[in-house]
Amino acid sequence: MKTISAYRRPDGRIGLRNHVLVISLVSCSNAVVSRIAQATGAVPITHEFGCVEFEEDHKRTKLALISAGTNPNVYGALLVGLGCEQTSMADLLLAISAAGKHVEAILIQKEGGVPEAVARGIEIVKGLQEGASRQERIPCGAEGLVVGVQCGGSDWTTAVAGNTVIGAMSDLVIANGGSVLMSEVMGFPGSEHIVAANAVNREVGLQILEMISDLRSEYFELYGQPIQEVNPTPGNKAGGITTLVEKSMGNIKKMGNAPIQGILQLGEPIPHPGLWVVDNRAQGPDPFNITGFAIQGANVAVFSSGRGSPVGCAVMPVIKITGNPETFENLRSIIDFNAGLVIKGQSISETGAALYDLLLKVADGELTKSELNGNLEYTIPREPARKKRQAHCVAGGFGHVSKK
Repeated sequence: MKTISAYRRPDGRIGLRNHVLVISLVSCSNAVVSRIAQATGAVPITHEFGCVEFEEDHKRTKLALISAGTNPNVYGALLVGLGCEQTSMADLLLAISAAGKHVEAILIQKEGGVPEAVARGIEIVKGLQEGASRQERIPCGAEGLVVGVQCGGSDWTTAVAGNTVIGAMSDLVIANGGSVLMSEVMGFPGSEHIVAANAVNREVGLQILEMISDLRSEYFELYGQPIQEVNPTPGNKAGGITTLVEKSMGNIKKMGNAPIQGILQLGEPIPHPGLWVVDNRAQGPDPFNITGFAIQGANVAVFSSGRGSPVGCAVMPVIKITGNPETFENLRSIIDFNAGLVIKGQSISETGAALYDLLLKVADGELTKSELNGNLEYTIPREPARKKRQAHCVAGGFGHVSKK
């Protein structure tokens, strides 16, 4: 079994990083959060929500903020509220501390204003960082890895090399006892029968087919357009992808060959290691899915982009790969790995093994390009209106791989 050095958390999960976060409870607190983070080097979590939200939307906001604070890569957090927002400071304090995290809170109104809140916040964060600095990495098994796999800014090389290499890496993650999370269900139509055939049993296969049938109907009902009119994107088409079926056949290659264990709703705990599909239907760009993986408790993500993308994540490292050799040469400042060696003749298995080795190095602490460049996105995924009436969002909890 492969081993890595990581931070063992009280709940048994492993952290590949040891972040201190500054989390905004409401958009009104964003500026204070940003100033505290800039002064201390802590990681900011800002967003445009937290007040005057209907029930299902607010559940999602709370889920995302709690999940940030409880992610295994996080040592502790400072919560920053205004003082009159909808988001309950008490609820977040309780949920994050229950996960064994060090968490403190301030309210701008109670501190006396912005300068006072910033000064107090800096003081608290420096104390949290001092505690974090005393934590040591210890040897941990690679079975603690929970890896989100994503693609975006795709071109013709994404299917041929980028996603295929991720699939080979995914097989190695699972063979060594880890978990792989696949989302992007908007990119399944046209290949859902292939995905379903790879399910662990008939029941899971039928759930996959039902999910995509529901998705097709849902988007047509909401927007009056079939999904293939907006997917592939203009950038995909310029990169040589012609249809949604072609794109979906490349998309699903990231899952590799392991059987799909089941479908998880956003925030639903991972029952046991293996390959899982996350039903995150948020309409929008890649940060929605990346944040969705973080909400599920992933501690790292691997992102394939044929055309190149700088997107990262506030709470976990994102390894950027490309299947396009030209993109790798032109965008070395944002790309970590050249899967385009497959196009040059290197085998998929050899390239996938090299990507897995890089994954282990990142798990040990090697920084990714997105981390070095300060790409700290954390974009709360919202649900389509029709799905919200049917979905059960797990609020006040966080995703993790339960122990057997």
